Amino acid sequence: MQKDSFAFLIVGFAIGFGILYNWTKHREPQIAEAFPPRLIVGSAAAAGEPPAGSQAPPPPVDLAAVQKLQDRIKANPKDYEALVELANIDFDQKNYSEAAGYYTRALAIQDDPNVRTDLGTMLFYSNRYDEAMAELKKVLDVNPTHAQALFNMGVVLLHGKNDPQGALDTWQKLVDTNPTFPQVDAVKTQIQALKESLKKK
Repeated sequence: MQKDSFAFLIVGFAIGFGILYNWTKHREPQIAEAFPPRLIVGSAAAAGEPPAGSQAPPPPVDLAAVQKLQDRIKANPKDYEALVELANIDFDQKNYSEAAGYYTRALAIQDDPNVRTDLGTMLFYSNRYDEAMAELKKVLDVNPTHAQALFNMGVVLLHGKNDPQGALDTWQKLVDTNPTFPQVDAVKTQIQALKESLKKK
């Protein structure tokens, strides 16, 4: 994974769950892929339906690079950078369980809120919603305004826990505390859609 990815939200357009990702050390800022352009919020979300999976095929794998990373970890099981890079590759290949395992090993060596947010993403994609929320909560306990963790928590609440009010409240906090968030206007649109949906219930 060599680019920043954010993804989620379609209320007439898609931004994908990516806001959930902030691979700052490995990616260039790019809003459009992370819980990747794979989760969709809109009429389906308002109806409580699960998000759609990504239709995009995984990128090609550099097998030689993977082998080098595996060799590094074999030589040094505490090679933090190699563990994170392998996790990122597994994420791109949609090997979510394997990615979660590498992220967990990396976090046992060095705690990083962005890596922990990535772990929460992998757990969400593995349908381990309570565990995903627990990891995101750890990030927010330390930094209550962490933008990606807030965005992702909203996604988990909406799609994993079927809690639109919780998602709305979480995204409202995101908007209030991160006014320069790149996708703030899209999040505001999503908030409004959820408010209208809740009024109909």
